[in-house]
Amino acid sequence: MTPSRMSVCLLFFVFSAVYGGELTVSHSPSTLRFGHADALRTSDLDDVLAASLGYTPVQTSLWPGLTITSPFSSPTAAVLVEVHSGGASVRQEGTTYGLKEDVSIDEVFNHIKNVYGSRAQRHTLFKHLTVDTSPNDSWIHTIPKTQVLDYSQEPDASFLREMAALVTTARTAEEITTIPHGGQDVIFLEVSGMEQLVRKYGADSPQVEEASSVLRAQLSKVTELMREVYSDRVVVMSATVEEAKQLSRRARSILQVAETDDPNVNKSYSSDYPAIFNIILWLSIVLVLAILAISMSMWNMDPGRDSIIYRMTTMRMKKRQLIVLKEYVCMIILSTNSKLDSLCIREII
Repeated sequence: MTPSRMSVCLLFFVFSAVYGGELTVSHSPSTLRFGHADALRTSDLDDVLAASLGYTPVQTSLWPGLTITSPFSSPTAAVLVEVHSGGASVRQEGTTYGLKEDVSIDEVFNHIKNVYGSRAQRHTLFKHLTVDTSPNDSWIHTIPKTQVLDYSQEPDASFLREMAALVTTARTAEEITTIPHGGQDVIFLEVSGMEQLVRKYGADSPQVEEASSVLRAQLSKVTELMREVYSDRVVVMSATVEEAKQLSRRARSILQVAETDDPNVNKSYSSDYPAIFNIILWLSIVLVLAILAISMSMWNMDPGRDSIIYRMTTMRMKKRQLIVLKEYVCMIILSTNSKLDSLCIREII
């Protein structure tokens, strides 16, 4: 390995270690299975979400953590809650993976909207919602009760208002969903109050620990709400990320340069290549089998004496034999210099 590639790999691991989060799948339908796998890059998250909804991913090799058990009953919605954790771990219930932040969640949303939205064969809703913490009667009475966090001071109050408004904001999915019209929904939610608490109190402080507990409870409510809205045919994820956008973009650009210098790169194919390949393959197989079956049937066919083929062939053979016989008799008469007159010969012929 060259020194330049070693330095690139070192930078990659440094950025991954510093700017890493978690991805938790809190609910997925039975047609999807999330198993054991290594950390997922945020730049691959859009392909995972698209594959979950039944689309062919842009990349030829999909993240191994996702297995599609049935392609005939895809989820009708995908919901991702982005949590700016500031480095604190939420430890939500579900299947959790490491998350390497090489791009922001905003870029993930824009990419899946631009790339897969243009390929959608039915109406698809793409919505990125930011939780509104301005006082509202619809959620002000649902502010969680706490023992350590103080609602009378900041940033505690902002975080608690955000947690109260989170479920209310998620409930807007009932109003904007396209499912009744045969569509699909891709909804992103974003909360950032946890990050301010970590900055003020520290990741290991009692305030942040209680905030993590409150956040887990609210995320669980969001999951149950989405399952109810979409009749369990929904993928619900939460991604805890850190704020390091400039450095993450820099790390991504370095990796992209390294990838372009790698000569052992898989050939890129169009996103329609798998469909075209399968159509040609199975059509060729069907045609070959049809030709083989027809050939075998004709080879073993017994027309019998009652068929039109047999009758026509027999009549032609008899006529031909009669003509040959007459010609043979004439040749004998002529060769023996018989005294038969021409009238007799004409009668024979």
